[in-house]
Amino acid sequence: AGWELALAVVEGDREVVVRKEHDDGFAGTSLGGLLVGAGVKGIAVCGVMSEMCVSATARTALARGYRVVLPHDAHATYDVPAAEGISDAVPAATVSRVAEWALGDEAEIVARAVDVRFEAGGR
Repeated sequence: AGWELALAVVEGDREVVVRKEHDDGFAGTSLGGLLVGAGVKGIAVCGVMSEMCVSATARTALARGYRVVLPHDAHATYDVPAAEGISDAVPAATVSRVAEWALGDEAEIVARAVDVRFEAGGR
């Protein structure tokens, strides 16, 4: 049940699929326990709806003391439609960039996901 994964999980890999029902990937899921159990110190947050799911998950990870890396090319959203008397439409690229900015200086924003590296026992 749920959304189909864009990339299939390969048998034998150490990948774990965590299904969620809320914006925050930690809310009501086993994600927090899995990260603690694996001794994880930092996460890269990627996904759709930069200003909702990505932001909520990144904020909780920061509050829990994780190093949070947000690759700019690995999250996205949709245009915000115009609202009469309030604003013109806001392009998705602008919404995503504002979502990054709103996380403050605790999250590390990097240009490309391919450049993200985490090392065992380090940063």
